[in-house]
Amino acid sequence: MSEANVAFRCTVCGSTSLISNPDGTLTCARCGTDHEIAGRVCPNCGATNPPEREYCERCGRLLDMVGFILQRCWPTATQERLEHFRTEVARLKEETEAASRERLRRWWAEEEERRRSLAAAQIERARQERRLLIGALVFGIVVLVGILLYLLLRGT
Repeated sequence: MSEANVAFRCTVCGSTSLISNPDGTLTCARCGTDHEIAGRVCPNCGATNPPEREYCERCGRLLDMVGFILQRCWPTATQERLEHFRTEVARLKEETEAASRERLRRWWAEEEERRRSLAAAQIERARQERRLLIGALVFGIVVLVGILLYLLLRGT
């Protein structure tokens, strides 16, 4: 049911639920009675136009409901729509690829930082192991010198 049909009422049951037919008649959705109208009602402004008119005399809108809906959804010609979709798809593809390149760049930067911190941790661990080894060697030498001194002092 179109909004414009609300101005008409079924003469049998009084319903405003009227369905537009392609031949310019209206059918009551409640009781099924067909009604002839003197003209086509514009779905945009409600003006009554001669049945043979395709466009409203008052506002210039398409009088066919399907055409009117299509005109509202896609006001441009098919070729223009296709070109618009083509450019929109190209733009979306470029945006997606740019986002993917940016993500990959960030991942590589994070991986490089992880490798740097891993290398620094390995260097620090090696330094600590050297310190422990040097400390163990110094302790061993001190113990050995102590034993030698003990033996020398005891033997005299």
